[in-house]
Amino acid sequence: MPQLCKPKFCFENTLHYSSPAHGDWGIVQIGMLVPESYQLFVCPSACGRHAAIGAMQHGLKNRLSFLYVDQSDIIAGYDSLIVDAVDELFRALSPWKPKVALIFVSCLDDLIGTDHEALMSRLSEAHPGVLFRDCHMNPISLDSDSPPGVTLQKRIYSLLGADAAGKREKAVNCVGNFEAIAPESDLHGFLGGLGYETRHISQYRRFDDFQAMARSGLNLVIGPGGLQAARQMEAALGIPYAFLPVSYRLEKIAQNYEALSGALGISGSATLVLGPAEDMAKAKIAEARSAAGDIPVIVDNSAVVKPFELARALIEYGFRVERVVTGECPEIDGENFEWLHENAPSVEVIQPEHHNSVRFADRLEESLAIGLDGAYLTGSKYLLDMIDDGGMYGYRGVETLMGRIIDAVSREADLKAVIDSYGLVV
Repeated sequence: MPQLCKPKFCFENTLHYSSPAHGDWGIVQIGMLVPESYQLFVCPSACGRHAAIGAMQHGLKNRLSFLYVDQSDIIAGYDSLIVDAVDELFRALSPWKPKVALIFVSCLDDLIGTDHEALMSRLSEAHPGVLFRDCHMNPISLDSDSPPGVTLQKRIYSLLGADAAGKREKAVNCVGNFEAIAPESDLHGFLGGLGYETRHISQYRRFDDFQAMARSGLNLVIGPGGLQAARQMEAALGIPYAFLPVSYRLEKIAQNYEALSGALGISGSATLVLGPAEDMAKAKIAEARSAAGDIPVIVDNSAVVKPFELARALIEYGFRVERVVTGECPEIDGENFEWLHENAPSVEVIQPEHHNSVRFADRLEESLAIGLDGAYLTGSKYLLDMIDDGGMYGYRGVETLMGRIIDAVSREADLKAVIDSYGLVV
């Protein structure tokens, strides 16, 4: 069984295994966050089948259509086919017309070099009043600096109007997290106490209302995938950003709030008002630690953006962390990776997509898995099911997590039922 090791030696890039427990926000779901938008996928039928079935499972099919291209279309080029398909699509949707049309192409398009700028220009001229954006469903870029989830967020936030540049309001955008921060989070109370509104794309149902995010005074980047979009907004709209991802370590949460107050231009200790929230988090940590007892804990990177940081936090709180299930060490988690190497060298690292994972040699059934991928590989009896930090932030995020640990260890999980409820990643 592999022991924790230095990053460059720890992970093997090999043939990938994709487990049925793999669930996350896919590009279809991310794109659907844009209010009053519609998606057209241009791809071979084999590429679109997965997305079509997944969209039906998630109730998204009414905002998604496909233009299937064959070998001759690929050789000849399909620019005009897309223009004709959009015309036909809008006639079918009439009298409703989307405010935004996201045109997705598959990875083969990266190889044939479609002139997307010219294509978007043609579509815009043919359909004034509709904003068109080219988007890429190209898994071949997953190991690059600009994978599909990152480039799509750039496309989404490029829809914010440049005419709002310079019109600053006392509001903070949460960017990079696809699920809004929970309403009960102390982040909202903290910002509200300073007179700031919290904004997230998921709260808007009308495209015109979504434009309010262009007038906010700060972008709080919570997920690293939103960094490029935040930099783009800073250049185009003049909105500065602060990269302060979710943390479950109380010390780091305090630092995040201090950094956030500094980004807002507020001097002095900004965390004094959060004392009661910190005390409640500490009390819940003690309760969860007692409830979990000596149950081994598995931390999965599908559950949290920084799996090594969560593992470190749980160890500091007295939990028995046995494994971290992740395919890589995110750059923002490197410090915590090294901390585990120095302070908890017995913690194992398992790559869920490694081809050997299909052998299921790493079973640990009497365990609590935080994340479904880890639960599936280890056969964990107890499951805390969440994805990408699940809307948690701040001290209340820690309190919520501990409450869910207490709930998780109180009953055995039905892994098959949970996997079935996930549907396909789209």
